[in-house]
Amino acid sequence: MRGLADPGATGQRAKRQRAEALGVWVQLLSWVSGERSDGFLTEDILDLFGWDEANARLLRARYGRAPLLHRRDDGETCDCMTGRAWVADYDYLIHDYLDRNPSRSENDVHKAKAKELKDSKLKAAVRARDRDICRYCGNLAPFSDRVSDAGLTYDHVDPEVADGMSNLVVACRGCNRRKSKRTPEAAGMTLRPAPGERPPAPEPASDLSSDLGHDLGPNVGHDSGSDPGPPTGTAPATSSNAPVCLQSSATISAPTQVASSPGTGRAGSGTAPYTGPPRPGEPTVHRIGPPTTPRGPIHGSPYLRGTRPLPEHHAGRPPQPDEEGHR
Repeated sequence: MRGLADPGATGQRAKRQRAEALGVWVQLLSWVSGERSDGFLTEDILDLFGWDEANARLLRARYGRAPLLHRRDDGETCDCMTGRAWVADYDYLIHDYLDRNPSRSENDVHKAKAKELKDSKLKAAVRARDRDICRYCGNLAPFSDRVSDAGLTYDHVDPEVADGMSNLVVACRGCNRRKSKRTPEAAGMTLRPAPGERPPAPEPASDLSSDLGHDLGPNVGHDSGSDPGPPTGTAPATSSNAPVCLQSSATISAPTQVASSPGTGRAGSGTAPYTGPPRPGEPTVHRIGPPTTPRGPIHGSPYLRGTRPLPEHHAGRPPQPDEEGHR
């Protein structure tokens, strides 16, 4: 706030200058939020809400920190642009906008997921497919239990995707809380096949059939359509030797999330390879996500920002004392 006044300005003059610059900045924030431009704005929008003197205060860096508003020439080199590219049609950028606000693509996914969880027909279809059995621990999740960890909830397998039944499963409240906003791989969990589904068994070589029969279990070769389903409270067991994925090998090896995306703990690249059982279904034409805006250690998901420390370049971070204790 102190940096929004001209150098040497004091008293009422400094108060007025700070209030003017702050008023323009808030109006710009409102515009980019409404337009979902990820913090970018054009010259005519800046002229609509501000004027030369107030705009200059927003574009000026003070106290060794970045300005609240970037021109393209300095914005492209700022830390707040890490992992992003300047959109050619825009002239200015609000500093560190994505550290405080969801990107347009993140917001699209967030709204679509919320809409799915309000769709009673979709949830009824998911329950019918999964038979009220948690797809992570295999225990029965009572629909009537709205309190304990055993109660039924719904989980988006990939937290960055909204795609109806192809990405929504039944999960007990305890597993849902443990998985949080992560993929099963990132959470160290396994997505089990739906009750009544059995992953295809490999075709053993004719001369090794007797040796492989024991390892593959007693059900190899049985018609999966005759499977009556798992007993109450359990999910079908799978063999670690059986290839349980129902999709192509190219799909299996592809990352389930974009690099450094939310829910991966910010460790390494943030990409969790898909090596587990199949997803609930094939992607559909209605798929929304994953978010297209790259996220890195500096840009944590705003939906998870409550546990994330502010980055050093953040405009709201107070000036840090130097070696002599001065600010």
